[in-house]
Amino acid sequence: MALVTYEDLKTAVADWLERSDLAGRAADFITLAEARLNRELRLAVMESEASLTAAPGAPRLDLPADCREALGLWREDGAVRVAMRYRPAGLLPRGDVGGRPDYWSLEGRAIVLDRPCDQETGFVLRQVGRLALSAEAPNNAVLAEHPDLYLFAALAEACPYLRDGEMAGHFNARFELALAQARAADARRHGIANLVTDLPRPEAVPC
Repeated sequence: MALVTYEDLKTAVADWLERSDLAGRAADFITLAEARLNRELRLAVMESEASLTAAPGAPRLDLPADCREALGLWREDGAVRVAMRYRPAGLLPRGDVGGRPDYWSLEGRAIVLDRPCDQETGFVLRQVGRLALSAEAPNNAVLAEHPDLYLFAALAEACPYLRDGEMAGHFNARFELALAQARAADARRHGIANLVTDLPRPEAVPC
């Protein structure tokens, strides 16, 4: 059975457990699996760009709801992207006079700028997204490229509910193998990318 969508995954979890009565619990196991994946997994396919807009006088921007880590922020200056420089919140220079921000930081779930924008200003945030399958968002790049990660993580999360330690050991081992293979494939991809660019990768900032 192909694991392409959220519904496919829920069906597969119940099938692998050979427990049709657990079909209604599959969504819970997937949610728990995603909590684990969001802590342990960081792949290039999870990166994306989000367009943000600051109103005139705005000193901050709300982070996208699915942002797990902020990788970099750029200010749009016409057709040109200007890289913003990150500073920890306690070291962020702050001014009250409006202008074009040059520095940024994070406070809670908000991007804080070093000065208010003097006009409506567009920004581009490079981020690592948070995994959250649902009926409204039935697929993502991780499920598409590494369906075994999702499946074995969800099956491992089902085992405490089933009170089956032997099964837990088996599925956790399968998950760890899939995780190592996904990381290795991602490392090879980054290795190729590093051969064709000398641009430094920004440090991630947890959202």
